[in-house]
Amino acid sequence: MTLFPKTWHLGLAVALTGLMTAPVVLADSADNTVHAALSIEIASLDNYYDTAGSVTLLSRQIWDALFYIEPDTAELTHALAASHSYIDDTTLEIELRQGVLFHDGRELTADDVVYTLNWIRNPDNAVRTITSPRFISSVERIDDYRLRIVMEKPTALALRFLSVFPIYPAGTYDELGEAAMNTNPVGTGPFRVTSVEPGREYVLERFEDHYADSPKGAAQIETLVVRIIPETGTQIAELMSGGIDWMYGFGADQAENLSRVPDVEVGSVATSRMMYMVMDAAGRTGPDSPFANVLVRQAVAHAIDRPTVVAALVQGDARALDAFCYPDNFGCPAEVTSYPYDPERARALLAEAGYPDGFSTTISAWRDRPIVEAVMGYLGEVGIETELNYSKLAPLREQWEAGALPVVYGSIGSQLSDVGNFVPTFFGMSARDLARDEQVAEWLRLGNAATDPEVRRNYSHMALQRIAEQAYAVPLFSDNLNFATTSGLTVPIDSTGMPHFYRALWE
Repeated sequence: MTLFPKTWHLGLAVALTGLMTAPVVLADSADNTVHAALSIEIASLDNYYDTAGSVTLLSRQIWDALFYIEPDTAELTHALAASHSYIDDTTLEIELRQGVLFHDGRELTADDVVYTLNWIRNPDNAVRTITSPRFISSVERIDDYRLRIVMEKPTALALRFLSVFPIYPAGTYDELGEAAMNTNPVGTGPFRVTSVEPGREYVLERFEDHYADSPKGAAQIETLVVRIIPETGTQIAELMSGGIDWMYGFGADQAENLSRVPDVEVGSVATSRMMYMVMDAAGRTGPDSPFANVLVRQAVAHAIDRPTVVAALVQGDARALDAFCYPDNFGCPAEVTSYPYDPERARALLAEAGYPDGFSTTISAWRDRPIVEAVMGYLGEVGIETELNYSKLAPLREQWEAGALPVVYGSIGSQLSDVGNFVPTFFGMSARDLARDEQVAEWLRLGNAATDPEVRRNYSHMALQRIAEQAYAVPLFSDNLNFATTSGLTVPIDSTGMPHFYRALWE
């Protein structure tokens, strides 16, 4: 199959042509400042009340949590917590690091952690976190540096959940409510906020008293200036003129154009966001659903040339996947049953399943239309004719959860880098589970109730190996994130797509 060549953003290409031969106005790194651009506007700096990506990014620079996920390995380590232990399956005791200071000079104690966690777990406070804190039943102070968290039920992901909950000073919301962190943003992180122009510019300076044993380390740059610039073209113009030093999240065509510009460095990272297809293996759309036959599902998996789709439409460091997870996710098996591109094998499997002439079906999606249309083309070549049901996510999700959709294309990512955070949504007997495999669901349940990492890992591996063997889903490929900097600047980005400015440095 020949895919259409990628569409160029002609206006941008023309605009860049005149600049190709002119050097970029390089930022002066002598003052050790980084000027960064973000496209998503910020309503509040408080990640508990604004879950936009820009807010999460800034929150990670300003605030710390009890635990930390290492960006290079996705392994969990202690942050504000010095140690932890399980008293029983539902009781977690945490000892805090001593000598950790907030940006206003006050020492962190158990009172701050107890206040923060009790605030966010209270439904009356209507927090809007991506990761729900409702697994917490109560939080109690033991002494100045020890506290106890009681959970509603055994929760294997508790420590990873606690890695995304920033800890605030006790009493933060008492006077100003939700506006508190916009008015007086105080954290323990490697940067402190020194200036805010709401929705426009945020100036952060290195916090010289950031605790020495922080897994984030001491910030290398002195000042981080973050500007909200919604238009990619404007960001590029600012990069060219020296107004900013760093931008990310633009398309492959723009990356290729920028790579030709002197004194601009363009790169990409593979991210853990996974594009996938799930099929009606349980026959929820009706007893005659072809996807209830494992041979049909295997044929679908063999029919799609995933590496070619990646090379043509995603590019960068994106990669085809075999397991329904990203390789660095905790619990993702290194090897599962794989389905290399083999249209002849796909046709043979369809014939064996009783569909020698193929069949017609519908594929539903809410994003990535060019990718979905490429997949539809591959399926058509082996005899599976598809009609596209393309809509917004909300109505599509209603149809999905009602069991009315034979095939769904979508994407999923996890800030926690752990299969237990998302695989049960698709295969744990939720409304979106199109497989309804009781054995898989039980393995996932047991894994997410175990506090022993190896026990969790084994259950996750068994579940994901069976998902692949039965071809309940087609994990297509991981996503890719493009970024650009002025020469000499390095800003690490992890597989969740999160930049770590506290590890940025100028050469």
